[in-house]
Amino acid sequence: MALLNPRLNRAGWRVDRAPTHANWKSAVVHFDTGSMHQDGIMMNENYTPKISVVTCTYNSQAFLAGALASIEGQTYRHIEHIINDSHSTDATLDILGDYIQRNQGNYPIKLLQSEPKGVGNALNVATQGATGDVIHYLHSDDYYLDPAVLERVAGHFNENPQLVWLTGNFVVEFKGRRIILPQTHILQPNLEIALSIMNFISHENTFMRREAVLAYGGFNETKTEVVEYSLWLRLLKDHRPLIVNDEFTVFIIHKGSTSTGNVFKLLKSIRRAFHTQRKEQVLPLVGYYPKRRAYLAVKTIIKKVADMRGSLTMRML
Repeated sequence: MALLNPRLNRAGWRVDRAPTHANWKSAVVHFDTGSMHQDGIMMNENYTPKISVVTCTYNSQAFLAGALASIEGQTYRHIEHIINDSHSTDATLDILGDYIQRNQGNYPIKLLQSEPKGVGNALNVATQGATGDVIHYLHSDDYYLDPAVLERVAGHFNENPQLVWLTGNFVVEFKGRRIILPQTHILQPNLEIALSIMNFISHENTFMRREAVLAYGGFNETKTEVVEYSLWLRLLKDHRPLIVNDEFTVFIIHKGSTSTGNVFKLLKSIRRAFHTQRKEQVLPLVGYYPKRRAYLAVKTIIKKVADMRGSLTMRML
C-alpha cells in the first residue's frame, strides 16, 4: 500500500494523506513468525516483532504530550508510530511537529490526516498505514504505564509464535489517582460467556497481530455499536487471546473522554454493546448461538412446522 501526495504543513514537516481502507472479510489467519524446523516446530530464537503504535488525534493538546512521552521512554525500540490526525485546529499539530523532529532517527513516525468521521474510522485508516507485526492503539489521552511495557508484550509474542492477540487488566486514572480494574479475573474462568455479557476487553490494553485486525473486519464505524466489540467477538471464533494478569496502558477519565465522563455516555455505551451482540448473533450467557445445538434444534423444528403449514395450505387449495 502506497501513501500518495505527501505535503508540508504549516510547520514545514511532512503529512501524508491517509489511505482509504478496503472492505474486509473475516478469515482464519495463520502467521509465519520464524523459520520452520524439519519436525514442524516453529523456531523463534531471534524473533523480535515490530510493534506499530497507533495514535489518533483531534484537538488533543490537553493530554497528547504525556502519551508521546510514554512512547519515547519505551525500552523496546523495534517500533513505528502511526499518527492519524483529523485536522486539529488547536496546538496538536505543533506538539506533533516537535515530537517528530526530536525523534528523527529513533524510530519511524508516520503522520496521516483524515476527515473526522469518528473513532472507528480513524483507527481503521491508521491501521491501513501500519506495517508492524503487532499493533497497539494508544489514544492521545492514554499513556504507557511504565517504560518496559512494549518489552513485555514483545516477549509474549516471542514466546508464543502463533499468538494472535493478548489482553491485560484495565487501568484508569481519575483525578490523578490510578485504579486497576482486574477484568482478567472475569475473563479467565469462561472467556466466551464473559464476552457474551459485556465488552470486558479494552483495546487500550490489548495487542493484536496487524493482519488479524484487517482480516476480521477492523473497528465498527457506526454510532450504534461499540468500536471494538465486534472485532473481539469475531476473533474469538478462531483465536483465543492470551490473558495476562498485567497492566500496560493507563486510560485517563476526563470530561472530554469519548466513552466515559458522565452517566449518559456510560448508558449509551451499554446500549451500543447490546446492539453489537444482536448483530454478531451473540446472546448473553450463551455466546455465539448459530452453532449451538439448542438453537439448531429449534431452527429445525420451526422449518418443519413451516413446511407442514405450507403443505396443508397447498392441499386446501
